[in-house]
Amino acid sequence: MTIVEQAGRGHLLRILGVGFGVAVAIGGMIGSGILRTPNLMALDVPSIPIILGLWLLGAIDAALGVNVFAEMAAAIPSAGGAYDYARRTFGDVLGLIVGWSNWLACLAGIAAAAISFSNFLPLIWPATASHTTGVSLGILFALFGANLLGLREGRALQESTSFIKAIMLVAFCIAAALFTPAVQVPTHASMAHALGLAGIVGAYQLVRGAYAGWESPVYFGEETVNPGLVIPRAMLAGLVFTSLLYLCVNAALLYALGLDGTAASPLPFTAVLAYLGSAAGPLFALTAMITVASCANSNIMSAPRIMYAMAEHGLLPSAFSWVSKGGSPYVALGLTALVAIGLALSGAFEIVFGLIGTMIGVMGIVVTAALFAARRREPGLARPFMAIGYPYLPALWLILQLVLLLLFSISDVRGILFAVGLSLACIPLALIARRGKAARDRQPNP
Repeated sequence: MTIVEQAGRGHLLRILGVGFGVAVAIGGMIGSGILRTPNLMALDVPSIPIILGLWLLGAIDAALGVNVFAEMAAAIPSAGGAYDYARRTFGDVLGLIVGWSNWLACLAGIAAAAISFSNFLPLIWPATASHTTGVSLGILFALFGANLLGLREGRALQESTSFIKAIMLVAFCIAAALFTPAVQVPTHASMAHALGLAGIVGAYQLVRGAYAGWESPVYFGEETVNPGLVIPRAMLAGLVFTSLLYLCVNAALLYALGLDGTAASPLPFTAVLAYLGSAAGPLFALTAMITVASCANSNIMSAPRIMYAMAEHGLLPSAFSWVSKGGSPYVALGLTALVAIGLALSGAFEIVFGLIGTMIGVMGIVVTAALFAARRREPGLARPFMAIGYPYLPALWLILQLVLLLLFSISDVRGILFAVGLSLACIPLALIARRGKAARDRQPNP
């Protein structure tokens, strides 16, 4: 396959293939969620079959989403992802609301990963326990610096970290199965409690957060060779691998520790690795740091491309579409870095991070609606991939998103009010941006 490169200011480099797509999808999904979620789920859901069932439901939910996003990404291979699908179908205002919300969710993921990295490092280097802020800043500067160099450097970092963390988590599953004795009591002995809808909904919010990021390849549509073929394959392959890994990791933890043991430790991985000797803590810390750094890098690569797409459409200053010779949208990357660092320092990212599950639902509803609208309005649009089971499977995912959004809203009223407020706050900015774009369009060409 011939790889075509478009170099120069204002142009992204078309050099990415399936390998990167799978790596960025795995990188976007596998983060601190899988490290911390098993403990919280064991506390809320006193049933191993239900816990594993929720992880399976998360995989099915994401697969239905991949089916929808794959058609839109193949037909509209833009750097903006969901933003561009919404803008093209429903106009600038809704597009900007989706774009800003999506960008903010990426920033929350970056900040959360940096904080997690600083919490894990003391397990290897105890002296850093009193310097968590400095460690968070250090990892952010390193990751943003690598991506500032260019697309090739960001790609190499993403592919290597995704591969390493995947291998280490697979090794963990094997070690748990071979070297730990199975717990004989598979239900709560001392923490038994009634299973309620609120507990299941709360647990599924955690699962959905752990799967967040499966759509990451869509942000690189303008940089992917043959995106109509590569992006759907990359999303599907990344999701299948991650889903199997999530099920295996949870099964390994529950096999080795049972519900009580998994619920008793905030980091149950360390309890399992303790069977391997004194190296358990450092080994877990190393795996965890690679895992969260890879997740942060996926978001660091994705977020500036959303801003790039908005600038390309005249909805942000043109400086945000400037691209270095290395293929990095450096102005957009710089603003992303400043805001992400501010979130990490202020701690405000915790509020925003809690919205990620809600934002995924809103994004899914908008993109599915855009799929149906595009089929009707643009029947002649080239679609290298068409959603399987249309219209039934996309409609099923749309209904699922609406139901989940309602359940999440009931269980987290503060979160949904914050999400609504965030969306309403974006509307004036969107209107201002649209007027500015209209004014520029009316100006005569020099």
